[in-house]
Amino acid sequence: DKIYFRTGLTVLILLLFVGLVTLNFRYVLMITIGLTINLAVAAVFYYLAHIEIQLYTLAGITISLNLVIDNLIVMADHYTRRRNLRAFTAILAATITTIGALSVVYFMDEKTRLSLEDFVTVVIINLSVSLAVALLLVPALVERLGLQRVNGKNVKFRSLRHRVSLSLSRLYASIVRFMLRFRVAMIVIVILSFGLPVFMLPDKIEGEGYWTEKYNSIFGSPTYREKIRPVTDIALGGTLRLFVEKVYNGSYWDRDNSEPVLHINATLPNGATLRQMDALVRQMEAYLCGFKEIRQFQTSVSSARRASISVMFNEGHQHDGFPYRLKGEVISKALTLGGGSWSVYGLEDQGFSNDVRETAGSYRVKMTGYNYDELSDWAYRMRDTLLTHRRIKEVAVASEFSNWKDDYTEFHLVFDRDRMAKYGITATQLFSAIKPTFGREINCGQIVVDRTSQRINLYSIQSDAYDIFTLIRQPFTVRGRTFKLSDIGSIEKRQAPQDIVKKNQEYVMCLQYEYIGSNMQGDKVLDRDLEIINVLMPVGYKAEREQRQWKTKDESGNYLLLLLVMGIIFFTTSILFNSLRQPFAIIFIIPVSFIGVFASFYLFKLNFDQGGFASFILLAGITVNAAIYILNEYNSLQAGYPQMAPLKTYLRAFRVKIVPILLTVMSTILGFIPFIIGESKESFWFPLAIGTMGGLAVSILAILLILPILVIRRDMRPRN
Repeated sequence: DKIYFRTGLTVLILLLFVGLVTLNFRYVLMITIGLTINLAVAAVFYYLAHIEIQLYTLAGITISLNLVIDNLIVMADHYTRRRNLRAFTAILAATITTIGALSVVYFMDEKTRLSLEDFVTVVIINLSVSLAVALLLVPALVERLGLQRVNGKNVKFRSLRHRVSLSLSRLYASIVRFMLRFRVAMIVIVILSFGLPVFMLPDKIEGEGYWTEKYNSIFGSPTYREKIRPVTDIALGGTLRLFVEKVYNGSYWDRDNSEPVLHINATLPNGATLRQMDALVRQMEAYLCGFKEIRQFQTSVSSARRASISVMFNEGHQHDGFPYRLKGEVISKALTLGGGSWSVYGLEDQGFSNDVRETAGSYRVKMTGYNYDELSDWAYRMRDTLLTHRRIKEVAVASEFSNWKDDYTEFHLVFDRDRMAKYGITATQLFSAIKPTFGREINCGQIVVDRTSQRINLYSIQSDAYDIFTLIRQPFTVRGRTFKLSDIGSIEKRQAPQDIVKKNQEYVMCLQYEYIGSNMQGDKVLDRDLEIINVLMPVGYKAEREQRQWKTKDESGNYLLLLLVMGIIFFTTSILFNSLRQPFAIIFIIPVSFIGVFASFYLFKLNFDQGGFASFILLAGITVNAAIYILNEYNSLQAGYPQMAPLKTYLRAFRVKIVPILLTVMSTILGFIPFIIGESKESFWFPLAIGTMGGLAVSILAILLILPILVIRRDMRPRN
């Protein structure tokens, strides 16, 4: 419902804006017909591409409306002036840059890609259809509706408009001449406004060599750190420093309007069965069924040891006192149910847990190798090495890291390797000696019965009455010598992994423990032991420290993808302009627009999440559109009037394109207003809207002031 409301509000804002600016009902009608046909044709491609209409696709349709209107406005303005379709080349290039920028979503991590894939696909479809609408439908609508270049028939109005336009053109020409005179200074100001990453320089770098020592002597000196660095970080850091240091990189948690959910978890000790867990959970389910205020609850039994229940409430009781009262009553009920541990949390207040499990330890070691038996041996060697330190009392060995200590144990046969070597006994010989006494299904041959071959298996009588004491004290004969198992080994009960985990063709074993003392000393002890065991282990085995993440951050911001976006824009505009110089001027506009993103997140104290990073990608695709339209017109005028001075040519191209450019940029900014309306700041959509609006606002200044000093040549000579 919220997305439908935003879509309708976006369309209304855009049409009202176009109507107020143009004061022409026919122009608004042309835009309305173009949008309607664009969505109708796009719906066919949604069906062919098997696109489901859900939250992300609806939001993609809403956002793409802004970009579709941009193409319609630019083509309509050009056709009313020139009565030709030459502007379509620039529209095609601008649309391709936007599509190319959005397509980098397909190269992101799987979680982000699966979330945004439909969103991006919908936007790309709408933009692609808008090309056909702009080329085939808009000119026909302009002819049929009789749109004229100048609105209104009042001579005084046209005269006033001409005088105002002439005054603004002269003022802008003076500003451009001033900017050209101080071209280098203006570029330096822009670069410093963006910021240089000098604040990210480390105080010291590891290694040896002349340049390492030189770096450490300069940037690691007390004079630089205490007197120079505080000044250079602020003076050279720009808005980039404010963004990196002051903006929190994490998602919003929309608590205000989210539906309250009560979470109930149950755990059973090792050895429990699914039947026991099911019986325990059914008792809690029967208790919850007695409350008519509960809309539904969902139960998940993930294993014989773990189960969870999520409780949701009727709409009339979601925000009254019932959820909190139910939470207290569920806690009381959990205390009366024996046999397991319970935890109850949710509703933003303190949770409850009667779980008495011990923590597994904050120090973590991950060991990998290609042979599980040998890896297990090295893991227990590492455990024994760690236990030699007096401040380490217990080391847990498992197949994966956990916050809690597992109580699963196994009997383990430990060999005394020195004694086995003394007696000349191998593990294979030992097992062969034990097997007849405690073995099962021992194959001793085959016989033929009724013309069919049958295996003969022997079963040990003692195997049904398995006894560890007997196993340790029972005499065995190996190579003519008789001895007991206790002479060359022992059996101990210790914690062991329940599962065998293999990742990237490597087996994984995890060690966890707690160090009694300072963290710094604990780190030194672990690093020293890891260095020793990595030297001893053969090739193909590795032990490394696993850093525990105490707070999660959004990892979707792969900023290297922005370089891919710039590469797509460079090649597209190089083909359009048949130049390798002008695309650099267009690409320079992208980081300038990022200044608006940095400033917006810093000034409004917003969290930066996936939506913020998406605003970077979206800006990289749409901020260059205005520059493409101006440069395309500039090149056309230079080809038609080769003797005209470059400055005069640029000013004429600017006058022709600035009105549709301002219309498109302002319509895009206004189109994002519905995404910031509301009491709560939604994750993704709110940062996306704020970042895009801030970047577009700064991009207008970049087009007005920075683009001419990058395009107009210094020699000012006419081009042949």
